[in-house]
Amino acid sequence: MSYTEDAQTRLRRAGLRLTTPRIVIYEYLLSHRTHPTCDQIYSGIKESNPGISLASVYNVTEKLAEEKLLIKIVAPDGERHYDSITDFHGHFFCLNCKKIFDLGCKPDLELEELKGAKTTDIHLSARGYCPECVRKGHAG
Repeated sequence: MSYTEDAQTRLRRAGLRLTTPRIVIYEYLLSHRTHPTCDQIYSGIKESNPGISLASVYNVTEKLAEEKLLIKIVAPDGERHYDSITDFHGHFFCLNCKKIFDLGCKPDLELEELKGAKTTDIHLSARGYCPECVRKGHAG
């Protein structure tokens, strides 16, 4: 999937009905690659889209994740975040500043323990302290 495609094109390709909440929320996620939560998405769109409720944000993000247009990431604190980059990659969770960073990795990960298995999903995540927090002396 090309990351230059707009939200409407991607939603159509997935066979989803084009609704204002879906378009607005997905456009926000495509342009804000910060792994936002539903509350953060809602805060970012509510002023220019007062008709969209927080419940709509929750419903739309869950539907888009179900349709594989988003990746749902559960942070160490249990909070759900959303990522519009659906290509294989991992995530690093900073335990101090709570930022989530993408980790580049190859999808051909082969594990000896999984030989003969049919793997349908691999979620790679790491936790620790980001370079900025370490530099500032905030690393545990």
